[in-house]
Amino acid sequence: MALNRRDLLAGAGALAAIAPVAHAAEPTLSFREIADTKNLDFGCAIEPEVMDRDRDFAALVRRQAGVLAPENAMKWNTLRPSPDRFDFVAGDRVVALAQAQNAFVHGHCLVWHEAIPDWAMAALDRRTAHAMLSEHIHTVVRHYAGRVRSWDVVNEVVERNDRRPDGLRVSPWLKALGPDYIDQAFHLAIGADPNARLAIADYGLEYDNVDWMVEKRGTMLQVLHGMRVRDVPVHALAIQGHLDATRPPAFGEGLYRFLGQVANLGYEIYITELDVNDQKLPGAAAQRDAVIADHYHAFLDVALREPAVKMVNTWGLSDRHTSKSTLFPRADGAEVRPLPFDRDLRPKPAAFAIAQALRAAPSLRT
Repeated sequence: MALNRRDLLAGAGALAAIAPVAHAAEPTLSFREIADTKNLDFGCAIEPEVMDRDRDFAALVRRQAGVLAPENAMKWNTLRPSPDRFDFVAGDRVVALAQAQNAFVHGHCLVWHEAIPDWAMAALDRRTAHAMLSEHIHTVVRHYAGRVRSWDVVNEVVERNDRRPDGLRVSPWLKALGPDYIDQAFHLAIGADPNARLAIADYGLEYDNVDWMVEKRGTMLQVLHGMRVRDVPVHALAIQGHLDATRPPAFGEGLYRFLGQVANLGYEIYITELDVNDQKLPGAAAQRDAVIADHYHAFLDVALREPAVKMVNTWGLSDRHTSKSTLFPRADGAEVRPLPFDRDLRPKPAAFAIAQALRAAPSLRT
């Protein structure tokens, strides 16, 4: 859905109320420092090789992020080049970078229907799946015990289009092990590191005016309730937070009510992959930046009202290094601008919008 000129101007107008206050703090803007005052963790996803080759970007990450998440370094296809070998080089580098800047690591991710290496897909069946799952989670979580604070244990397990009565995705793991693979994964993870915080992660839970997302919230609540009844060691729901700049920023009482329902079940809430996709948003960069900033602010303004939200991570930090430039390029050839800092590492309107939302968050987290 394309935005018209009135929509673009509305986004710019909303930003105007944000920018004057935030811009005054530009020389010392630090999401990490602002979040600390709210007992909130702020971080971003990184690629370790990018951090090593781009010192200026690494310096920006050090200032802004108290949490580092590996964008790809801890996925199966990176950690498992062959059936008999684990490769921890990239993941260990993420841990080392985090330790160097006194940051936590949020691990991503132990079980997913994607990023499964070819050898594992070929071998994964009902006879082998449990042993494969057990070996992988036990080895990886034990390797990082005490160094990775929290994990996305299972990622993207709800898919209403697969039309199961329970709403679960018909993934390779579900086909091989049945729905119990989810519970198994959490029990394996807590057995490997009893001190780790464990999350179930998914996308498409953000918008109040998208029917399938509202439906998915209901399914996720059923999943979380069932896991609580079965005493599965789940500590948090990780909401990815991939926002779409071509949609109206419909984050309101529906989202707030959903977050409260998750909290009432006894779970923490992490926002783990926050960004705003402007692939199909019309307009020049400045116009798009205003709309993107409005989305960040509108989403965080609602989400951070819920004290159970303990962590906010962006999926990257600067447009200089974003996977959306290859996964979601613009048809007009212009650069995509989904993140709070531009390719020259300067704060964009989105950065000031995020800072404003963090400053306005209640300090009720413990």
